[in-house]
Amino acid sequence: MSSEPTVFVVDDDPSVLKAISLSLSKRGYSVEAHPSAESFLAAYDSARPGCLVLDLRLSGMTGFQLQDTLNQQPVKIPIIFISGHGDIPATVHAIKEGAVDFLEKPVRQELLLDRIDEALSEDQRNREIEAQRRGVMDRFAQLTSREREILAMLVADSVDTSTKGIARQLGISPRTVESHRARIIEKMQAKSIPDLVAMAKVCRF
Repeated sequence: MSSEPTVFVVDDDPSVLKAISLSLSKRGYSVEAHPSAESFLAAYDSARPGCLVLDLRLSGMTGFQLQDTLNQQPVKIPIIFISGHGDIPATVHAIKEGAVDFLEKPVRQELLLDRIDEALSEDQRNREIEAQRRGVMDRFAQLTSREREILAMLVADSVDTSTKGIARQLGISPRTVESHRARIIEKMQAKSIPDLVAMAKVCRF
């Protein structure tokens, strides 16, 4: 599968769909056009990098309904809404749910291009974070139940995270805690305890 990002365009107005797609293609973007949310969903693979230029008022599934569906994906595709019927409540809703922007038709080309570049950069960042999260979770799965218990205590804010403190709470020797901690750091490929804390924040374990 190509890693080149794609600008997905969804609009049920054939003239608008064609105009935006052609304009973006001429600018060098890889473009995939769809006349409906249903058509987009049938073809979309969340593993494909890119962003979505989405009309708000579509026949069938609306733009907001599609946004809600896509927000369930592990990596949320950045969305730029376009509409000829924009209003403040719609704009607030779109942005609150994570949209990059809400643009009124007719959309100024340079503004749209700026927002697309912003959206593609956001998508790249999101995918890097998700790849990092998956890697950490894969390593976390290799820990024993005792190691997971000690890891949780090492990264906790509300308990004594010292070796002696953990040993006292678990009823084991400090040397045993040190042994477990060394194995945890090795398995998690962490450089230090602060590195483990950062991993915990990313993965929320």
